[in-house]
Amino acid sequence: MFRSGTQKHVALSVTEAELYAAVTCAQDMIYCMHVIQSLGLSVSLPMILEVDNQGAVHLANNWSIGGRTRHIDVRQCFLRELKEEGTLIVKWIPGSENESDLFTKNLGGNLFETFTQVYVGEDEYTPASE
Repeated sequence: MFRSGTQKHVALSVTEAELYAAVTCAQDMIYCMHVIQSLGLSVSLPMILEVDNQGAVHLANNWSIGGRTRHIDVRQCFLRELKEEGTLIVKWIPGSENESDLFTKNLGGNLFETFTQVYVGEDEYTPASE
C-alpha cells in the first residue's frame, strides 16, 4: 500500500543523508516561496540553504559525478538546477555557527548557551525586592 509522503530513503553515507535532507529543505523553501508569492509579496532570490556537511555541499554545487555517487544523481540534479536558475544557493556552514544544531545534536555547554540565546534570548530576570 502506498501512502503519500511516506517514501523511505536509504542513505549509504552521512553525506548522502545530508543531501537528502537538503533536497527536502529546498522543496519546503520553494513551497513557502510560492505561498508568499501567491499572497502578492515578493521573495528575495536567491534563497540560501546552509548545509553543515561539506560533501553534500560539493555534490550540490558541482556537475561531476563519480562512481560512488551515481545512485543519488536525481537529487544532485534538482539542487543544481535550482542553483543554475538562480533560485537557491547551497553553502557550507560550520557546526560552530549552525544554530539549528541545538535541535538535532547534543551540544557542549558553550555552544548550547550560545545557540539557546539565539532562539530564547537573554534571561532578564530581576528578583522582586522585599
